[in-house]
Amino acid sequence: MMLLIAYAVAARLLGLALPAEVELIELTMGTMVMLGLAYTEKVQGHITVGLLVDQLSARWQAAADMLGVALIFLACGVIGWVTLEVAVEYATTNPLSTDYLSIPLSPFKFIIGFGFWLWGLQAILRIPTILQNAREGRVSVASGGHA
Repeated sequence: MMLLIAYAVAARLLGLALPAEVELIELTMGTMVMLGLAYTEKVQGHITVGLLVDQLSARWQAAADMLGVALIFLACGVIGWVTLEVAVEYATTNPLSTDYLSIPLSPFKFIIGFGFWLWGLQAILRIPTILQNAREGRVSVASGGHA
């Protein structure tokens, strides 16, 4: 995607427009972002602000983290399900494609839906760590607390 953007910018500086550059960048960006969110959850790379939570005991921090995991799982499950339903609709009854290159949107919708599900499942995998931290009286995040 970076090379595509760099090429598009260079082509515009030379007065040559790359056809459908916006379509290609949008499709690759959506795919990369949705699959990247699950990885970011795995390495606990999401930003957390613990202004209030950091003042609580380790057990209450664990409870707050469990609530967060449950909300992430629920939201990602619902959004993933709806996105997959739309992908099936785009693939079967109501085919939809990009304007210029006529690339079908259904494969990208499938990737986005699965990306949401992977993110939610990755959040669930944090539960054993959260429970162990609560039992041992450690703060909730491996870096020593919320950011």
